[in-house]
Amino acid sequence: MTFSTIDYQVEDGVAKILLNRQKQLNAVNSLMSKELPKAWKLFNDDDSAIVAIISGVGDKSFSVGADLADLPNMDGDTGKSTLESIKWTSLQNKVWKPVICAVNGICCGGGLHFVADSDIVIASNNATFFDTHVKVGLVAGLEPVSLSRKIPLESVLRMSLIGGGEKLDAIEAKNIGLISEIVDNDKLLNRAIELANKIKIHSPSALAKTKKAIWMSKETGLTDALHNAWDLISKQQTHPDFKEGAKAFIEKRSPKWKPYNQDE
Repeated sequence: MTFSTIDYQVEDGVAKILLNRQKQLNAVNSLMSKELPKAWKLFNDDDSAIVAIISGVGDKSFSVGADLADLPNMDGDTGKSTLESIKWTSLQNKVWKPVICAVNGICCGGGLHFVADSDIVIASNNATFFDTHVKVGLVAGLEPVSLSRKIPLESVLRMSLIGGGEKLDAIEAKNIGLISEIVDNDKLLNRAIELANKIKIHSPSALAKTKKAIWMSKETGLTDALHNAWDLISKQQTHPDFKEGAKAFIEKRSPKWKPYNQDE
């Protein structure tokens, strides 16, 4: 499958999904909003792809969010805008495979969706983060609410209410936990691949269930989250990888994992 606004490729178990509207600072337009869920489905359905990296083409901008000159499609089946019709990110598409976000430059507005919903976020040393929704008369709602799962509430409110009047640089973003690592811009994608390579050697099934347990814990209280995690742990104990992992460890060899099955 080929895309017009996204570069997609899989190599050695790692999928690279690159937003490619460089002249528009990788803004999400109507076409990209339709292509993103297709790219995530392609990744999710591909047994050879264990980890995904989401980034942007170029070194100036990761994504400035929605293209105001060609607004993303947000119409649901009823023809009305719905929350469920926004399917830019892995979580919005219910993808439980691991995802690394590599922020190369400007990340603002709707671009923050990808930061909020990725499992690991690293950034180039020239990255900046800000939210301009209120500046153009829009409600800063979805991205800040999602970000509040990761960073302090006041940091979210300050970014949202100041409306781009302040920009977080990479150091400030790391200090508040928005990103976990700062990398020279020309080494960013290679570093993301290094991290992906450390992840992809593990059981695809265990990785997906681990991610699901952690993210779903943010949707419930502690007790329910622990029960849900226990259910996933119990389910994994009936999976072939459960015995294979122990057997490979005892035999001092690399395990032979089963391909990921999203219906497990």
